[in-house]
Parts: sequence; structure tokens; C-alpha cells
Amino acid sequence: MLKQKNKFPQKEDNIMTNAQNSLEMAVKAHQRYLLKSKSEDLTTAINCYIETIKENPNQSSAYYRLATLLHKNGQIGVESAIEQCKKAVSLNPKDANAHMYLGYFLSLNQNFDEAKEEFKTAIKLKPITSRTRLVLALTMLEKIKNAKTKKSIKDYTNALYYGITGTLMSVFDAASIKMMCKNIADDLNFAKYRAIGEFFEKINSEKKAYNIYLNAVDNSKKSIALYERMAKIAIKKNRFDIAFDCLNNVVILSNNDPMKVVSAIEFVEQYQNDKVDELIDYYTVLANKYPEFSKCYYELGHLYLKKDEKINALSAFKLALKYDENNPYYQNSLAYAYVQLEQYDSAIELYKKALEANPNDEWSAVVAQALAAIYHQIKGNSEAAISMLQNSLLLTKNKSQIHEAIADIYYDIENLDSAIEYYQLALKEDSENAKIYSRLAMAYWEKDSIERSIIYYSKAIELDSTYDIAYNNLGVVFLDGLGDANRAMEYFKTAVEINPQYVLAHFNLARSHEVSGEKIAAAKQYQKALNLNKNKNELDNKLIEERLYKLFEA
Repeated sequence: MLKQKNKFPQKEDNIMTNAQNSLEMAVKAHQRYLLKSKSEDLTTAINCYIETIKENPNQSSAYYRLATLLHKNGQIGVESAIEQCKKAVSLNPKDANAHMYLGYFLSLNQNFDEAKEEFKTAIKLKPITSRTRLVLALTMLEKIKNAKTKKSIKDYTNALYYGITGTLMSVFDAASIKMMCKNIADDLNFAKYRAIGEFFEKINSEKKAYNIYLNAVDNSKKSIALYERMAKIAIKKNRFDIAFDCLNNVVILSNNDPMKVVSAIEFVEQYQNDKVDELIDYYTVLANKYPEFSKCYYELGHLYLKKDEKINALSAFKLALKYDENNPYYQNSLAYAYVQLEQYDSAIELYKKALEANPNDEWSAVVAQALAAIYHQIKGNSEAAISMLQNSLLLTKNKSQIHEAIADIYYDIENLDSAIEYYQLALKEDSENAKIYSRLAMAYWEKDSIERSIIYYSKAIELDSTYDIAYNNLGVVFLDGLGDANRAMEYFKTAVEINPQYVLAHFNLARSHEVSGEKIAAAKQYQKALNLNKNKNELDNKLIEERLYKLFEA
């Protein structure tokens, strides 16, 4: 019987050729990555190793090389790397490198005895090799270091033996020599570029230094250090966008090294704090590397609030509290997020917890004010709000703002005498505050004390000549309190000049024209008020329309 020929010899040849090509590309990218630490080389190597395994699942070297890169990149853990290396060993038990890498990952996993056996197997398969001997020596020393029992002189001797023989055999290890030569050449190039660049920096020729570093980065494994120097020059020249690009390259090339990420965060927060998305990315990287580092989530929460992403902010603050549940600052921030989402009961509970901790009197006084605002404006409990503010007075030296807040509550509940008392207390500490004078004037107006109302509105205008509300309200006092339409008209005109979108001022100006018998001028102002009010919604449209139509009734 004739032997049956393979029906698809050409197809199999193509598969093996593709696998070999992918492997060669992967190895070259892997070597470039080891020399220059560029992320694009890392990605290329990983993808090509994966492609190699797809084309030829029996290519043992692709498994342990891929495991090394994926583990270094943080994409797989030690256990998964061990499984990949075991797969390589099972495919080719005579591959010394497969045993060496398996031993390496076993040692990382503290399986020192198993690791030792794999290293010894690798040495038997390939006796003239330095790397395996050196790694074995280090593994044995690590085992001795972690041993709970008495240290053995034999173990030290064996470690010393493999360390010395590994060092001596490095002379005959072609791969080690090649890598060493490339590293030496790279170090010399880096030293040369750095020396030239530093010279130009010292003679204040930063532009030349920057260009030297820029030309060097593509040909140096130490491009991270060069980008950092470029960033310093860019910062010195106030070229913050360029500095950011350099530092971002540092983060990428360092494979998100936490210290490099922190440096990038510090730069952005100091010079470009509008880069909210970039900061979110950096803090997310840190949170992924250090999941229990609560400060990352706290910062993320505030960044999400800047973007008005309230749900994300809430989630971030919750994570911060998960890892530091008694932190009053985190409680306060989460409470604020609840307020933004109108979940006031949850906010109240957290504000209370933060106040109980009282890490700082001044800070607690501010928190108390936030809680008081919820009690008054949302819950309608003015008594609880005033009590909370009274307590906050005991915590802070800056009492003016709290006195003003208490006065506002008394004004809202029509306790005008108490409102006036607290506005005056506020003015004792903040005598140049136009807003407080205006609020005090309004309280006196409600008490029909026209003269005092005029005095305090006038004082508010004296302190702030652009205070449109004070001008409008003083106009109302003259128009409705003293019947002086002409004097009132001047104040209303000033108010609309300062703020042309001020609906109420246009309405009051129309009223003053109407009282003066100037119907056409009054109609124009009523119409302006009506047009603006469609978007502003400051007044009832029917009220404006009624005043406008009445002008021309028979």
C-alpha cells in the first residue's frame, strides 16, 4: 500500500513560515524594548508572540517570552506566568530557557525548592550559561533570607559557587555579551548627550540643550531621563504644554511607574489644573496600582465634581471612605456629593459624623454652615439651622459670615429685629461688605424705616459702584417710599446700565416712567422686561403684561 501524501503541504509550510516570521519580529521588538524601554516595542512584542502562538501552538519559546512581558506589564500574575512556562516546558522539555524562566517565576512565588530544580535542569541542558547560574545564586540567597530555621553554610556555599561560576561564564555567553555591549554603547551615548546638553543649559542656551535631548531620545534606553530634562527646560521657559507632553511620555515609557505618575500629577496641579481628564487618568492609574490608597479616590471625586459628573464623584468618595471610613474630610466630600444629587438625608448624616470628629475648628465651622443651609433651605427647620450656626460661632474666629447667615434666616422667617441685630454684628468684623449693608437696608425697609434704609443702601453703593441690586432697591425706596419718581428713575437707569439683563430693574424703571406720565418710555421698558423675562423668569409675565396694557386703556 502506498504511503498517503499530505494533501495540504503548502498550507502547512505557510503556517510555519508565518509563525517563524512573527517570532522573529517579536524577538527583535523584545530586544528593542529591553534596550530602550519604549512602550510601542513592548506592545509589538506582545502582539507578535501572541500571533506566533496562534500560527504555531507548539512554539515553546513564545510562551515563556510572552509570560515575561505580560507579567512585567502587569497584565498577568505570577501564577499565570508559571502556567505559561510550564506549557513551554511540556512542549519542549529540552529547552533550557523554558526551565530557566519557569524557575524564575517559581522563585517569585516563593517556591524556592521547585525553582532550584528547574534552574539545575536548565544548567544540565545548557552548562555554559551565565544567566541561569546567576539567577539560581540569587534565588538561593533569597531562600536563605526567608528561611525561618537556622541558616545553612552549605546553602551559602552553593549560592557562592553558582554566583562565581555564573560571573566567569558570562565571558562565554554570547547573548549576555551582546546585550552588555549594547548597554555600554547606550550608556556612552546617553552620557555624551547629557554632557553636551548640560553644557548648553549652564550657558543659558536652553533651546539648544532641548534640541540635543530631543534628538537623543529616539536612540537611548534612558529616554525617560532625557524627557525629564526636557520638561524642566520647558517649565523654565513657561512652555507648559511642551512640559506636559514630555512628562506624559515619561509616564508612558516608565510603564506607569507610580513615582513618575505622581510627578506628572504635581506638575499638572501646579501649572495646568484645567487638564481634568488627564488628572483623572493619572489618579486612576495610581488607584489601579494601589487599590487601598484612599487619597486617590478622594482626589478623583473632586475631579469628577469639576466635570459635573455627580454619580462618578459619589462613587469615588464612597471608595475613599471604604478604605478610610472615619476620615471626616472624606465624609464631608461625600456629603457634598449627596447634596448635588439632592439626597439630603444621607448628606445630613455624613455632615454630622464629620462634625463629631472635628479635625479643625475653622474647617468644622464651614461644615456646620453647610449643614445649617440644608436644615433651613431644604428641611424648613430654621430653629435647627440657627442652632447649628450658633455652635459654629464657638469654633471660628471669623464670625462675620456666620452672623450674616443667621441674619438671613431671621429675615426669611420675618424676625426683622433679630435679623438687624445679626447684620450689625456681621458689620463689626466686615465693615466694608456692601452686600451686608444692602441686606441691612432691606430689613429696615421691611420695618418701614425709610431713612435708615436709604443710608445703608447708599453705603452699599459707596462701597461697590457696580452693585446693580442696591441701585434698584434704593430706586424702589424713593419711588414707593417717598413717591420721588425722578430720583428713583436715576437709580433704575444706573441699575440697567450696569446689568442690561436685569428684568426687575427694567420693570421698575417702567413704573417710574409711568408715574411721571411718560407712557411711551414706560411701554418700552415694560416690553424690554417682558422680552428678557422669557429667559430669566424673574417675574410673573402676566404682571408685566397687565401693567403694559393698562398704559393705553381709555
